[in-house]
Amino acid sequence: KQWYQRRVAITAGKEMFGDGKSLSKKKLLKMTTDHLPTGIHLPTGMKGVPEACIDAEFGESPAMEKIRRGGKDKFYVCAFVNFQHGVGEDKVSPPYTEETVDMRFALFKQCVDEVNKQNKRFRAGEDTHQAGINFFCDLTDEERRPYSNGLVMPDE
Repeated sequence: KQWYQRRVAITAGKEMFGDGKSLSKKKLLKMTTDHLPTGIHLPTGMKGVPEACIDAEFGESPAMEKIRRGGKDKFYVCAFVNFQHGVGEDKVSPPYTEETVDMRFALFKQCVDEVNKQNKRFRAGEDTHQAGINFFCDLTDEERRPYSNGLVMPDE
């Protein structure tokens, strides 16, 4: 039931949340930090995000699928904050700091572009699977390697 209540339905070109509140482009671009949970880091130059970015289900930040490859950072930051807030215990990258957040944001933007590219191919019937945001989205190739090239041995 909870996923149903939080789902996003597209109607008349606007994002509508299960509670009936609309998220217009104007609201989406109104940036604030008043509601950011502890531990959320914004990339350099970002003023904040709409509260809807935090409230949305993990990987379902408002208008993420409409982000165009190479778009302005302000369009990616909502999805980035949603990722940081929602990844929780699945997060495997080191904690963000002021020194590393911009590098993690760049990696995350690449991931969003790849997810959107794959899902566009899926919707067009050109591929058989959809992609989504997951804990790999802010990892470097080196950090991702143990998860994609074999068994990770536990510490003894």
